[in-house]
Amino acid sequence: MSDRYQRALGALYGLAIGDALGMPTQSLPRSVIVDRYGEQVTGFEPGPADHPLAAGLAAGSITDDTEQALVLAGLLVDGGDRSIDPLELANRLLAWEESMHKRGSLDLLGPSTRRALADLLAGTDVSESGRTGSTNGAAMRITPVGIVSPSGDLDRLVTTVVQASSVTHNTSIGLAGAAAVAGAVSAGVDGGSVAQAIEVGIAAAERASRHGHWVAGADVAERIRWAIEVARSVPPDGVIDVVYRLIGTSLATQESVPAAFAVLASYETDPWLACRVAASVGGDCDTIAAMTGAMAGACSGAAAFPASARTTVTGVNGLDLDSIAVSLLQLRDAGANEDHSTAGVQQPSGVRTAGRLLHSGNVVIDVVLEVDALPEPGDDVITDAALSTAGGGFNVMVAAARQGMPVTYLGAHGSGPFGQLARRALSSAGVSVSQLPRRELDTGIVLSLIDGSGERTFVTSRGAEATLRAADLQAVPVGADDVIYISGYSLLHEPNRAALSDWLVRLDDRVLVVFDPGPLVGDLPAAEVTQVLHRADWVTCNQRESGRLTGQQQPLAAGRDLLRRCPRGSVLIRLGADGCVLIQRGAEPIEVPAFTVAAVDMNGAGDAHTGTFIAALSRGEPAADGARLANAAAAFAVTVRGPATAPTGPQLRQFLADAGDQPGTSTLNAPVSMS
Repeated sequence: MSDRYQRALGALYGLAIGDALGMPTQSLPRSVIVDRYGEQVTGFEPGPADHPLAAGLAAGSITDDTEQALVLAGLLVDGGDRSIDPLELANRLLAWEESMHKRGSLDLLGPSTRRALADLLAGTDVSESGRTGSTNGAAMRITPVGIVSPSGDLDRLVTTVVQASSVTHNTSIGLAGAAAVAGAVSAGVDGGSVAQAIEVGIAAAERASRHGHWVAGADVAERIRWAIEVARSVPPDGVIDVVYRLIGTSLATQESVPAAFAVLASYETDPWLACRVAASVGGDCDTIAAMTGAMAGACSGAAAFPASARTTVTGVNGLDLDSIAVSLLQLRDAGANEDHSTAGVQQPSGVRTAGRLLHSGNVVIDVVLEVDALPEPGDDVITDAALSTAGGGFNVMVAAARQGMPVTYLGAHGSGPFGQLARRALSSAGVSVSQLPRRELDTGIVLSLIDGSGERTFVTSRGAEATLRAADLQAVPVGADDVIYISGYSLLHEPNRAALSDWLVRLDDRVLVVFDPGPLVGDLPAAEVTQVLHRADWVTCNQRESGRLTGQQQPLAAGRDLLRRCPRGSVLIRLGADGCVLIQRGAEPIEVPAFTVAAVDMNGAGDAHTGTFIAALSRGEPAADGARLANAAAAFAVTVRGPATAPTGPQLRQFLADAGDQPGTSTLNAPVSMS
């Protein structure tokens, strides 16, 4: 069986197992759960005789969470595509509740769903019936949508989430919670790690929150981020308490969905334990455990749950999850084929398919203080000119993302306030994050003191970004069309060097690697630099850096030296106001002139150049054209004050249009010697 099938099946098993574990504990306070089952449930238990909803149910019985998810799965399969008729879903939910009545079940529709369906029966239009539904009823049943929807098309995923949810939960909060779970499940089925699934879930929640009727309440995406940080700030045995007392376990979407993500992040390597913990947090814990199990199962596969648990949950409830998983994956594939066939876009022969930028460097927080003069030892100065902003590798990622390139940050980051600031900046820039926050570590800072003469003094504090591990990188799937960016700053810290060294040798030969040595290249271990140069397809640096790297002060001489040290690579050397020079194997060097502008702030120009050049390479543009675009981006950047000033695609096109006679390229006289 394929890995993808195992993950889709894992999502369904995780949903049912988490739901069944939480069946006897749902609606109970934490203290009662501890008295009856201990600190956490150890397995399936029957419904207690005094339980208001689950009395008399056999151990392993599922509840309305899984039941409604299967209703939705049946509608998707019967429809034969990824679209959902909200009115047909309403009819099926009503029929399901009637069947539950006949079975004598007390676990029926939730408050938002019941109210919406009652309104429908009373004549309310389907577009208005869910306008007040902000509880978690949509999120609890959404797993099949995550299975049929590829994570690479979040707009389509969110559209399907809205179709599956709006009849009962057509609110900004209800839709955001459902999209978060669907996005995480989808990313898991696509092969993503728990960290990647969380980021996709957050991104889906942000998009879905712009749909439906606005209702007052905390932002679901931000609540998920916060809940994960809170849970990861305590020891594992404290997660249950912090979820119950602080994050919240009520029916409210903005409590239960973040609670599920917090448990998922805290026990990412053990889905069975994650489900048992979620089932022990009290409140609406059957739903929290169902959502946790679905997301964990999608990331780990069905085999991550004990065989006995899978057998119990299918046997007690008469479930055929295997065939449902197959049918939902067939819809996923059919929908993908339809999307591709109707796109009307054909890649020219020989052009590289655009992939992601995977940035392995370090994002830190720049704390910039402007003072008249540095204080004497033991003294103090006051300033009103202070700025805290994401820095380090952030600017290159922003530049590439603004050119439409998908970007993922591979580096480590912390769980404190600076880590939160870094993640918010990355999220605002459209950059996804592949790692979970480091426990008990914050992201590092660079304190920059600028005196009255403009002189800068730096103090750098290392943080979580200096703790990258080989396993962190190996958990990230790398496509043949992706571009890996390695900065000299990536090699500053010994753990990061070791992780990158192990990872580089495992990369597919088709993956493009770009190396930017940075200003501290002279301080880096020569062996690690040599290894990166050996694998690099492009080296991009400024003239000073190329001189430190090679000992050659003239760009052409430095370029020739770098070509000899890069058996598969080419070289771009930035020359500031003189543009840049391309030195490619088997060709004469090409000078690409700069654009003339009135510069006001040189900070970030090199990063704007590099990010734009990488985006152009990813699109398959010739290197000379990419360098011209990069020169234009750098010229634009220096006309704007601030660090991350790279242009967007439209801004770059307007800049070029306004430039009139655009600079061309010229071949330099000195050929590249390969001797």
